[in-house]
Amino acid sequence: MRLGRKNNKINKVKQKNIQNVLIVAKQNKVGLKSAKKLENLLKDKVTQINFDRSTALRLRKIGHSIRKFNGDLIITLGGDGTFLWTAHKTDVPILPVKLEGQGFLCSCSFKQLLDSIDRILKKDYTIKERMRLKCSKIVKGKIHKYISMRRGDYPLALNEIAFGRKRPSKILNVEFKIDGVVFDMIGDGVMFSTPSGSTAYSSSAGGAMIDPSIEVISIIPLYPFFSKIKPMVVPKDKKIEISIAGGDCALVIDGHGGEYVKKNSTFLIEAATPVKIVTLFEQNFYEKVKKGLMA
Repeated sequence: MRLGRKNNKINKVKQKNIQNVLIVAKQNKVGLKSAKKLENLLKDKVTQINFDRSTALRLRKIGHSIRKFNGDLIITLGGDGTFLWTAHKTDVPILPVKLEGQGFLCSCSFKQLLDSIDRILKKDYTIKERMRLKCSKIVKGKIHKYISMRRGDYPLALNEIAFGRKRPSKILNVEFKIDGVVFDMIGDGVMFSTPSGSTAYSSSAGGAMIDPSIEVISIIPLYPFFSKIKPMVVPKDKKIEISIAGGDCALVIDGHGGEYVKKNSTFLIEAATPVKIVTLFEQNFYEKVKKGLMA
């Protein structure tokens, strides 16, 4: 197998066809119906079709762990939320398919998926890598991977890591340190966003939309209280230490994972391994922003 890399793309050449696929569907009528239709289309074309455990349960099939899947391709059916939920857990290439909703991060529609299935199985596509962020908890001067009681290792963030106030009636005091310089923030919290997340929660909170080909970390204060702190953008190789100086805090990853953290808890935010996104058609980021978010 030969890989050619240019502008955050991996162009694959002379590889055998896809044989092992995992389907992850949104848990509603449209998602499950689409998963069944895709299964019928694939059953004579690949050797193994798997479903995530939630989808399999609804379809009365045997489910497969997303984390343990090491096949050729994952296809998500739903929208950005389904894709983000899957991207937390795997390094296998993902083809995100839009069924409904905004679907800004999705590569194609369900109709385009069906029309292009033979091409996809021949690996006639491009893989783009998108930056993710990692959150580690610092305990007694040592860095440990944060452990969640339900999810195991703390999930990687494709969009953002947010530290927000737990109680609406109370403000949150957080400090974050970059290159030894400490910034203090009192308000609703602070968010650390990737370029992919810059068009989502980050944009709503006043952050800039960033071309995903630029690998940086955006830091967005959430409604600061009598503070002059402003959003900032730092290179992806910066390691950012954040401490909860006061107040009750909720730590949320891409809107899916979350945990309440105590005062004086300290974390490290840094770039992680990228997610691999299958793209079928060349997409202009600026055109997509204008049509999808500004129309």
